[in-house]
Amino acid sequence: MNNAYAQHSQHRTMTVARRALIVQHVLVDGWTSAEVAAAFGVSERQVDVWVAEFRRSGMTSLRRAPGKTLAAEIFRLAIEQPILGAARRIINGLRRLFVRERPPQPLPLRHLNDDRRGRE
Repeated sequence: MNNAYAQHSQHRTMTVARRALIVQHVLVDGWTSAEVAAAFGVSERQVDVWVAEFRRSGMTSLRRAPGKTLAAEIFRLAIEQPILGAARRIINGLRRLFVRERPPQPLPLRHLNDDRRGRE
């Protein structure tokens, strides 16, 4: 490891760029989690978590709250909600086509002599 990387441990805030650099050192440069943790002043377990998240989610994992980004909100409003709404309509239509509803039961008929309205 280079002495220049040891300077990173002096900083307290963990920016997206620093997390990206940590992940890069492990995945691209071949550093061990222990080496990166020592150089950046974070726990080895945290390095392992960030690397695993990056492998699972890519660049979005580098943000603290990926669901709160503007791009994620635009995706949710412009793409996800209309698709989910269309899927619900399709499912309901298919359900009406393939699920047999019970036919309505006929109402019982009353005979004229059973009608007691107005008669005594």
